[in-house]
Amino acid sequence: MPKSRKRKATVPAAPPPPRRPRPRMEYRARSDEAWYGARVVVQDGWLRVMFENSTEDADEWYNPGADFASLGDVEALRARFRRECPPLDHARCGDVRPGDKLCLACDIHGDVEELKYYDAVLETVERAAHGVEQCACRFTVRWTEGPRSGCLDKVGIEVVCCVPKSPIQDPVLSEFLDDLTKRFAEDQGTATAASQQADPTPMSEEELCGVLLSLKRAPNSSTGKP
Repeated sequence: MPKSRKRKATVPAAPPPPRRPRPRMEYRARSDEAWYGARVVVQDGWLRVMFENSTEDADEWYNPGADFASLGDVEALRARFRRECPPLDHARCGDVRPGDKLCLACDIHGDVEELKYYDAVLETVERAAHGVEQCACRFTVRWTEGPRSGCLDKVGIEVVCCVPKSPIQDPVLSEFLDDLTKRFAEDQGTATAASQQADPTPMSEEELCGVLLSLKRAPNSSTGKP
């Protein structure tokens, strides 16, 4: 299981050296359905998802020959990726509105140092006067993912991240998904052509009448009479 993201400390500590470069995307893990920073590569035809600051045994793999049975499976994987969600800035808390999609830190096991991130929808905002560097507003949110899905919570800006609306742009991921989409489209076209050959279009009523009329006019094979 990938490591949870840690809440920012008041006094910044020296971060451990990252195993990989800082990601530009997030991925919803199959292990716990939480969002993590990640990047992808294709190895031997498989898609490998590598988590930020996690060891290799946490990586998740997708086999194009076994893990996808339809275009729906391809789109389901596409939905697991998105651009990185930036923290809500103290000076821009007024930009969020009810109905906005947010990503929030969720304290699951009572350990405030280890948090998992899940999506929620903003319900209401209690505005409070504050300066540029200090926001005291309170955000009522309804969780849409995670162990508190469907529940309402009131949180502060320190756990709020904004979900970007623009789609993820990653050439490795796009090529992998596009190849799968093309493969299923070609398979569908082949299946449709085979079905049409096996089940030709039935004759119209006019065509059927013409065939019957020609049979009536044909000579009797046994008597030679019309």
